[in-house]
Amino acid sequence: MADERPQRLRVTYRKADAVRYVGHLDLMRAWERALRRAHLPLAYTQGFSPHARLALGAPLAVGFEGDRELLDAWMSPHVAPLDVVQRLRGELPDGLSVVAVEEVPHEEPSLQSAITSATYELVFDRADIDADELRWRVDGLLATHELEWEEQRGQKTRVYDIRATVRAIDLRVEGGSVFVDMHLEAREGLTGRPLSVLDALGERARPRERRRTGLRLNEPPRTQQVLEFEEIFEEPLP
Repeated sequence: MADERPQRLRVTYRKADAVRYVGHLDLMRAWERALRRAHLPLAYTQGFSPHARLALGAPLAVGFEGDRELLDAWMSPHVAPLDVVQRLRGELPDGLSVVAVEEVPHEEPSLQSAITSATYELVFDRADIDADELRWRVDGLLATHELEWEEQRGQKTRVYDIRATVRAIDLRVEGGSVFVDMHLEAREGLTGRPLSVLDALGERARPRERRRTGLRLNEPPRTQQVLEFEEIFEEPLP
């Protein structure tokens, strides 16, 4: 007997250019409008106020680009993933583009709960940053087991162990640019923020480019052992 439940599709997409300044809720609305314009059979919730069944991955800070962001969308009736890609062409706003679409089993946990960590790339002008000094500070941070950090957000002060949010940091110099790659926790109650980590490192320069390069799902928590950067990322860095 065919599965009559709505089909669960996972869309991997890129968020760039002007769209990087669009917040989480507005991004959700943009996706819903695009899916409707593409005449895709969105499934809706039940009740007095039905809404499209969509779920975005971990919120991305305003101003960051996202190379491989995630969206779950439910369809009824079912539709071929390739058809979704083709129908969305020309319907997405500038700055949003589909990388891949795949069907996801219903039994998998929610997208938000499955995300465990995220990778980031920050790019600086070499003239704005002392790469050797920053590398020394990175080594010092990774060598510690705990670093209490205090942040002011609105009227609230948050005190937490910022070291616990860091899985790995790597720094490389290419031409006139300095690249800082971070692998940070992205769990409920333990989420690393790249700019906060920069502040904890004592770095005042702000990156000219900032992007989240990927979201990792269903990974075990970081152990106290310092992990090698090449073991974490899909491809070894030069």
